[in-house]
Amino acid sequence: MHDGDGPTIRRVGGKAGSTRTLDLVVMHGLGGDDISTWTQKGSSESWLEWLVQDIPSIAVSALRYPAGLTKWTTAGEGMALPERANGLIETLLYHDIGSRPVIFVCHSLGGLVVKQILRNSSELAKPEWKVIAESTLGVVFLATPHSGSTLASIAKAVPLARPTRTTLALTAHCPHLKDLGDWYRQNVARLDIQTAAYAESQKVKRGFRLVTVVNSTSADPGIVDCVTTSVDADHSGICKPASRATAVYRGVEMFVRRQLARIPVNGVPLVPPINPPPEVVRQLREFDRLGELELLPLADVTTLKMGFLKRHYGVNDE
Repeated sequence: MHDGDGPTIRRVGGKAGSTRTLDLVVMHGLGGDDISTWTQKGSSESWLEWLVQDIPSIAVSALRYPAGLTKWTTAGEGMALPERANGLIETLLYHDIGSRPVIFVCHSLGGLVVKQILRNSSELAKPEWKVIAESTLGVVFLATPHSGSTLASIAKAVPLARPTRTTLALTAHCPHLKDLGDWYRQNVARLDIQTAAYAESQKVKRGFRLVTVVNSTSADPGIVDCVTTSVDADHSGICKPASRATAVYRGVEMFVRRQLARIPVNGVPLVPPINPPPEVVRQLREFDRLGELELLPLADVTTLKMGFLKRHYGVNDE
């Protein structure tokens, strides 16, 4: 698809029509698409197919929309987030997304687009749009720059990059991102949306420099019951799990199963929602900060977090 084309949805697999219990929609980021974003180079199968195989009651769909990196690869100036979200809401509804429970899995910019979709579908005077926000059970953010990206700031400063409005929306400390983040934090409880977040811990090469595209602070959506997990991947690799044994695949699979358990059967949820006490979330975030500041290696941070959970909940990692 060229960047001048409109958004489309590709069904990856799973049950069709009314037989499926839940729709999982994946949303790519800057310069991505519905295939290469989620697939290891040289592979003919992505982890999205594994999800369908492991959880047969869901249907997985990959959304594709214009998100070029610069004017050199984008038709025109690019579309601002609120405008882009409005068009994608119509695309989702056209493909019957919203008629049953939904989970969004987003990479980078895709997470900001999903937050804008939820806001617009919830607040704008379009009654037919409200089903998107109302049907959403959960959102998984993979290296989403909730408070902006330093790489987007670098792109803005380099004349040859000539960033679009889409790229500029990722700039660190952007007021619109703060407003969007505040809205999400203040409304997820009202909308009963659960959140999971993952951060990259490896740098990517940009010219002669190694750059962290989205640091763990920016990747944290700031939700009380969400602890951002740092994984051994860079910004591009975090959305391409190499096997079912990776932290991202296991985390997403468990998240999907938890949301399936929330879907009422005869009007009664199978399990109640779990909300960790604020002190538990605060302590786990403190451990993540130690890794971010490179005071401890990632393995030691994980060990500390597991030890804390053992003491607090009596759980083990066997």
